[in-house]
Amino acid sequence: MNKQLPPFGKALQEKRQSTNPPWLIVVCVGLYCWRRARQWQKNPQVWALVLPEYKLPDQFVWLVDNVCVLIDWNKGLTPEQILVLVRVLITAGAWQVTVRPCWVDTSQPAYVYDASRPVDQRWVQVREQIVTYPGNYQT
Repeated sequence: MNKQLPPFGKALQEKRQSTNPPWLIVVCVGLYCWRRARQWQKNPQVWALVLPEYKLPDQFVWLVDNVCVLIDWNKGLTPEQILVLVRVLITAGAWQVTVRPCWVDTSQPAYVYDASRPVDQRWVQVREQIVTYPGNYQT
């Protein structure tokens, strides 16, 4: 199967060859991903791509080698699907991948303490949180 660039990938390919390439690539997934990608692209220091609904991440060629990647995740994908995307991006050479669930109220705690549970299970995750996965460091 021939892999293609994700939406907005051709423009990214040109930008990566310019004198001022983006230092951050945002991958928008879930609800309103196309609108959010266009909003991100207004910042000249970053570029946004889209993972279309019902497409698998490994169907695309991700031009993310040696850059930071932010997954701008709105509802629509499961945490398991997001982890598949993270693995694909790291395999493609991302320096690091941060997952930002944008519907989450980060002022609320991500974990709560439940004294009624066994000692090693008392801290319980109650919401999604921002997580950064290390990728391929090249010095």
